[in-house]
Amino acid sequence: MSRLRRPAELAAEELADVLGRERQAADVRRADELERTTAQAAHERARADVAVSARLAELERAEIQAAASADAELARMYRSALASGERIRIQAGLSRSAEARALRLERLRGLNLRVLVPVLAGFAAWSATGVQAGAARLMAATPASPMWWALWLLEPVLIGAVVWVIIARARLASAGGRLADAAERIAWGCLGTSVALNLIAGSTEGGTVLTMAGAMLAHAIGPVGAAATAHLIGVVDSSISAADPWTERGERVPRLAEMDLRPPAPAVPGSTAQSTIGSSAPAAPEPAAPAPASVWPVPVDGRALLPIVARPKAPSAPAQSPARTGDDQGEHPAPKAPRKPRPATRPNKGARVPAALRAAAEPSPRTLPDDVLAGRLAALVQSGDLASDAPVRAVQAALGIGFDRAKRIRALAESAAEAVAA
Repeated sequence: MSRLRRPAELAAEELADVLGRERQAADVRRADELERTTAQAAHERARADVAVSARLAELERAEIQAAASADAELARMYRSALASGERIRIQAGLSRSAEARALRLERLRGLNLRVLVPVLAGFAAWSATGVQAGAARLMAATPASPMWWALWLLEPVLIGAVVWVIIARARLASAGGRLADAAERIAWGCLGTSVALNLIAGSTEGGTVLTMAGAMLAHAIGPVGAAATAHLIGVVDSSISAADPWTERGERVPRLAEMDLRPPAPAVPGSTAQSTIGSSAPAAPEPAAPAPASVWPVPVDGRALLPIVARPKAPSAPAQSPARTGDDQGEHPAPKAPRKPRPATRPNKGARVPAALRAAAEPSPRTLPDDVLAGRLAALVQSGDLASDAPVRAVQAALGIGFDRAKRIRALAESAAEAVAA
């Protein structure tokens, strides 16, 4: 019996051992599969993180580029608006100046003639047939006689005289003159002759009184229209002559020289950095400012005068004689020193020089201290030669100094005036 059981027992132990090894292998396989799955999931998460980081970097780069493009466009629009605004400011200031107002009046005078003289010529063409017919009836001229053909020139001659009177009146008014009343009467006489001859031509029409009156009215349209146009030209021209571009509502209109209308100087690249770096360094000496130019009109004793200044002539260089050797120095005397050129004669010699243009023996404004220049500015404001709120450009032109120093002097004068008022 023991022989039959032993092999069975050995088979069960071997089976248990085999099954145990299989279970261990299954556990190892499951653990390996779990580790593989975990590693794969971690790898996929890492790849997703890298993809998200790359996408975010692309979005950030695109946003930076869009912001840079928007900033560049905004800067371009700002520069364009700044330049356009400065041009508009200068144009508006120019249009408000007295010189621009006078120029517009002069242009309006020429435009008045260019517009209304052709209208006058059109009415004259309408009236030409009536004048010829009326004159031919008075002179009993027939188409077979030369007089009948010559009468066609009567209306152009009459209107030509009227047009010349109008043009001469406009030219005289632009130069401050006035046309004689006799010329005005002659012009109206020419227009009256044209009206009368047209009425005579209309009265020759046959028919009833109403028909004759209609014919006379139709003939009178041309000469009456010409007379009305001539009167309109005179009215407009008189209005232009009566206009005063230098004053408005009793107040003086500013001149171009008194307005700060100079365009700003172009910015120099690197000037901001250089000014920041050199802010602690001592200030360089102020450059010489150009002397203010004399402009029209110059007020002298309540009158406006036009200064006349002689054009300076460049002195001609003296001719140099060729160098001589020692052999010929004894034969010829040494050349004398060249004579100084005589100053050019002033074309307005003998005329009284205005007090505003007399040169005074004073030191250069650049050598004067700030308090002296502030006193000069206060004196100019007190005398009325310079407005109390004059721009920096006007202060610079009045004192003959640079822009920065004029700005400093203006602030000093304002502080001193406030201290006195307090």
